[in-house]
Amino acid sequence: MNKSGLDKLFWGFFFILLNFRIQGFDILPDIVGYIFLAFGIRNLILNSAYFEQAAKYNVLMIMFSILSIYQAPAHGGGINLGILGVLGIPIIIASFIINLLLVYSIFMGIKDMSQKLGQYDLAEESDERWNQYRNLQIALVFAFVLMFIPPLALLYFIILFIASIIITISILGFLRRCSENLNSSL
Repeated sequence: MNKSGLDKLFWGFFFILLNFRIQGFDILPDIVGYIFLAFGIRNLILNSAYFEQAAKYNVLMIMFSILSIYQAPAHGGGINLGILGVLGIPIIIASFIINLLLVYSIFMGIKDMSQKLGQYDLAEESDERWNQYRNLQIALVFAFVLMFIPPLALLYFIILFIASIIITISILGFLRRCSENLNSSL
């Protein structure tokens, strides 16, 4: 049961962390990732109270992710707020906060499971991966401020792009190791 749940978390993060758009359409839609997370969380919910919290946040993220399936490409530079325009700002802020709460709950649930099964190295790595994810999200928010300083923004975006690839690979690798090592039932 744990292996199946953790495998679903892997695929959920895969869809959420990788974003490829063609003509504004998300090729790996986040909604698919949040649905995978829902099934994974459901399989793991008895292992930790954190997964119960994650389930609640995930429902909200499924609804928010519907709005991100298509985003009109920005023509001529600038910031594209989507079809809702300025009204989309509160939704963007809410989804940012709820996404952080969701991912925190998942990583703390994995940490809790790991500790109960005596896998203290995975518990410690869960904290580390959460911190990396949180810092990346904060860095992405800071990127909007730097857009007004083009030379610095270009360098920052390159560094951020490389960091996001490294963090994505490390999170997916961590979830794969959890699937292999936390398959005992609690």
